[in-house]
Amino acid sequence: MNPVREIVYATPGYSFCIQYFDDRRLHFNWHYHEDIELVLIKKGEGQIHIGDLVKYYRAPAGFLIGPSLPHGLLSIGSLQGWIIQFQEKHIRYPNAPSEFANIANAISESKKGLSFSPPVIADCLPMMDELNASNGLEKWLWLLKVLNRLSQDRDRELCSLLPHNQDVQTDRFEQAITQIFNEIDKTHNLEEVSREVGMKVGSFCKTFKKRYGLSFIEYVHSIRINNAKKLLIQTKFYIDDICYESGFNNVSFFNRKFKEATGLTPSGYRKRYREA
Repeated sequence: MNPVREIVYATPGYSFCIQYFDDRRLHFNWHYHEDIELVLIKKGEGQIHIGDLVKYYRAPAGFLIGPSLPHGLLSIGSLQGWIIQFQEKHIRYPNAPSEFANIANAISESKKGLSFSPPVIADCLPMMDELNASNGLEKWLWLLKVLNRLSQDRDRELCSLLPHNQDVQTDRFEQAITQIFNEIDKTHNLEEVSREVGMKVGSFCKTFKKRYGLSFIEYVHSIRINNAKKLLIQTKFYIDDICYESGFNNVSFFNRKFKEATGLTPSGYRKRYREA
């Protein structure tokens, strides 16, 4: 399913959009926009999809999602938290003060999505309460304080293995990996992919592991499982059809790999999140 392009409108009187949700259920909406999005969860749990990652979250949780990176949020029950959307040009610009360097680095990393550690999110929640209560310039200053604290998180993690901004220029190696992501339903032979990149199999495997932290086979299984997760939530396809649509050619193997990755069978996963 292709992501839907959305236009972000700033909150009246401000240069950014802020949404506070209290005791609200969020349903999956696979979309992208040109603004950076900060998601902070104060209470609740669910699933977040960022690029090629499907991740379970439980409060306190926080994510920074860069421009044009497809994403969607799903709650199990109700949530309490914030979604803030702002333009990159307000943070990263020529001759920006050196004090912005840490925030600018985090913004750059957000092109693949960032997940922050619970202790740092816990530090940010009182600041967000202050942001809620403030007006005018103070609201923007509190947002900068939150971004500054997040940028100091040494345990933050990249979410997506691939940049999904179509304007990003990638090298020959990443072009081959992007093709794998775009053709997940096809069989990808390690020897053929290595040859396409112009490397021997051993060198390709070593480079791949260094870049992405996974073996080639682990990566392929990972994005196939994540694709299956999306289809289980978004569609009413039969499990067998989702198996083949996600690139697996054996239903028993698919069921086994899916349970290894999630702890649930495909049908159990669908029941849990479709009824959320």
